[in-house]
Amino acid sequence: MKKLIASALTLVCILTLARCGKSGSGDYPATIMVNGTNYYSTDHAVPVEVDESVIQYTTSYAENGIPQKDGEANFNRDLGTPYAVIEDDRVVVLIDNEWIEFKAK
Repeated sequence: MKKLIASALTLVCILTLARCGKSGSGDYPATIMVNGTNYYSTDHAVPVEVDESVIQYTTSYAENGIPQKDGEANFNRDLGTPYAVIEDDRVVVLIDNEWIEFKAK
């Protein structure tokens, strides 16, 4: 029984140490750049009707994870994702048929 407990504790320690060595540097929050400002996803769908005349579309994908130019996003490699500015510090992006709120930080 003691050998089993010792083996289990050793395995837990090894797995914990292995996890410490992993880098999360490739993980970025969903971000889009609009008018020179990066907006970050709140992951909240908002019930809003967006006027067709204010809808814009993503134009490029941020390969390094951080958008550097207007219309660039890091959450969808497919270009043409609809988005719109609804307030100075809020943008909505159409994802899976829902307008998802993005905010400037």
